[in-house]
Amino acid sequence: MIKFFRGIRQQLVMENKTSKYLKYAIGEILLVVIGILIALQINNWNEDRKLRNTEHYYLKELKSEFKKNLKEINKVMARNNANLENALLLANYLASDSITLSNYDFDKHLFKSIVTEIQYRPSPGTLNEILNSGKLEIISNKTLRTKLSSWEAVLLKVRFQELEHATPRLKLLDLTYAQGNFREGYAATTNKTLDLKPRSSSIHNKKVFRTDQEFDNLMSVFYLSGQALNNNYYEELKEKIEGILELVDSELKIYD
Repeated sequence: MIKFFRGIRQQLVMENKTSKYLKYAIGEILLVVIGILIALQINNWNEDRKLRNTEHYYLKELKSEFKKNLKEINKVMARNNANLENALLLANYLASDSITLSNYDFDKHLFKSIVTEIQYRPSPGTLNEILNSGKLEIISNKTLRTKLSSWEAVLLKVRFQELEHATPRLKLLDLTYAQGNFREGYAATTNKTLDLKPRSSSIHNKKVFRTDQEFDNLMSVFYLSGQALNNNYYEELKEKIEGILELVDSELKIYD
C-alpha cells in the first residue's frame, strides 16, 4: 500500500501536476489524522468500559457489604434495647420503695444489663479496599462517593459514644467482682452453673447494692448513655447505611 501511494506521488511530480499533488498530500494527512483520532476514541471506549466494569463489580460488593452492616446494626440496637430494659427496671427499683424484687430477680436484671458488651462491628473489606487503593473516583455518583468517604468519620463518633457507655458498664462489673456475688448473678441470668457449685454465703447482690449510691449513679449513667447510643448515634448510622444502599441500588439499575 505504501509503495502504491509512493508511486502515485512520484508520477504526479514527474507530470508537474503540483495542485493535484498538494490535494493528494492534504488528503493523505487527513487520512492519517482521522486514523489516529479513531484509534484514540477506540482506546478511550475500552478504558471507559474497563472502568465501568470495575465500578459495577464494586457496587455489587458494596451492596452485599452494607446489607450485612444493616443487619448488624439492627442486631446491636436490639441487644442494647434489651440491656437497657433491664437497667431501667433496676434503676427505678433503686429509686422506689414501692417496687419489689427478689434476690433472684435482682441478679437476673443486673447481669442481663451489664454482661453483654455493646459494640457495632461493621463488615470490613470492599469499602476499605476502595478507600485504601484510591479507587473512590471510580464511583461515578458524587453523592454516593461523599457518603462513602465520610463513613469512617461517622464510625468514630459511634466509637466515642460506645466508650462512654462501656465505662459505667465496666465499673458496675468491677463493683460486682469486688463486693457482690458473681455466682448468684451468673446462675440467675443463664440458668446454668457449668458445674460451678453455689457458694454458701450471706452476700446477696440486692443486699449489697440496694442502698449503694455509687451503684445507683453508675446504673443511671449506664442507662442514659445507652439510650443516647441507640437513639442518636446508632440511629444516625443506620440511616447512613440505608442511604448508601439506596444509592447503590439506583446505580446498579443502570447496568441492568
